[in-house]
Amino acid sequence: MAARTRLSAFFCSIAAGLLCVFSGRRGKPTPADYERIEFKTSTQRLGVRFTEKIRDVYRFKWIRRASKTDDRG
Repeated sequence: MAARTRLSAFFCSIAAGLLCVFSGRRGKPTPADYERIEFKTSTQRLGVRFTEKIRDVYRFKWIRRASKTDDRG
Protein backbone atom coordinates (compact mmCIF):
# COMPACT_ATOMS: atom_id res chain seq x y z
CA MET A 1 0.00 0.00 0.00
CA ALA A 2 2.85 2.41 0.81
CA ALA A 3 4.51 1.70 -2.55
CA ARG A 4 1.28 2.50 -4.38
CA THR A 5 0.95 5.79 -2.47
CA ARG A 6 4.55 6.70 -3.21
CA LEU A 7 4.14 5.86 -6.89
CA SER A 8 0.92 7.85 -7.06
CA ALA A 9 2.60 10.87 -5.43
CA PHE A 10 5.48 10.58 -7.89
CA PHE A 11 3.17 10.62 -10.93
CA CYS A 12 1.18 13.50 -9.46
CA SER A 13 4.32 15.55 -9.03
CA ILE A 14 5.35 14.85 -12.63
CA ALA A 15 1.89 15.85 -13.83
CA ALA A 16 2.00 19.04 -11.75
CA GLY A 17 5.41 19.93 -13.17
CA LEU A 18 4.21 19.41 -16.74
CA LEU A 19 1.12 21.50 -16.12
CA CYS A 20 3.24 24.34 -14.78
CA VAL A 21 5.47 24.24 -17.85
CA PHE A 22 2.72 23.91 -20.46
CA SER A 23 -0.12 25.83 -18.80
CA GLY A 24 0.20 28.78 -21.20
CA ARG A 25 -0.10 31.44 -18.53
CA ARG A 26 1.26 34.80 -19.46
CA GLY A 27 2.71 37.50 -17.26
CA LYS A 28 0.90 40.54 -16.00
CA PRO A 29 -1.00 42.54 -18.62
CA THR A 30 0.83 45.54 -20.03
CA PRO A 31 -0.73 48.95 -20.75
CA ALA A 32 -0.75 47.98 -24.43
CA ASP A 33 -2.91 44.96 -23.57
CA TYR A 34 -5.38 47.16 -21.72
CA GLU A 35 -5.48 49.60 -24.62
CA ARG A 36 -6.15 46.79 -27.08
CA ILE A 37 -9.10 45.35 -25.15
CA GLU A 38 -10.64 48.67 -24.13
CA PHE A 39 -14.21 48.91 -25.35
CA LYS A 40 -14.67 52.03 -27.41
CA THR A 41 -18.29 53.07 -27.36
CA SER A 42 -19.35 54.15 -30.78
CA THR A 43 -22.93 53.65 -31.83
CA GLN A 44 -22.00 53.68 -35.50
CA ARG A 45 -19.50 50.86 -35.04
CA LEU A 46 -22.10 48.88 -33.14
CA GLY A 47 -24.69 49.45 -35.84
CA VAL A 48 -27.12 51.28 -33.53
CA ARG A 49 -28.95 54.27 -34.95
CA PHE A 50 -30.47 56.94 -32.73
CA THR A 51 -33.35 59.11 -33.80
CA GLU A 52 -33.09 62.86 -33.34
CA LYS A 53 -35.62 62.69 -30.51
CA ILE A 54 -33.41 60.29 -28.54
CA ARG A 55 -30.34 62.39 -29.29
CA ASP A 56 -32.07 65.54 -28.03
CA VAL A 57 -32.97 63.85 -24.75
CA TYR A 58 -29.48 62.47 -24.01
CA ARG A 59 -27.26 65.10 -25.65
CA PHE A 60 -26.81 67.22 -22.51
CA LYS A 61 -25.97 64.18 -20.39
CA TRP A 62 -23.35 63.11 -22.92
CA ILE A 63 -21.84 66.58 -23.07
CA ARG A 64 -21.71 66.82 -19.27
CA ARG A 65 -20.11 63.38 -18.94
CA ALA A 66 -17.58 64.14 -21.67
CA SER A 67 -16.59 67.43 -20.07
CA LYS A 68 -16.04 65.73 -16.68
CA THR A 69 -13.74 63.11 -18.16
CA ASP A 70 -11.96 65.50 -20.48
CA ASP A 71 -8.25 65.66 -19.60
CA ARG A 72 -7.49 68.70 -21.70
CA GLY A 73 -8.77 71.32 -19.38
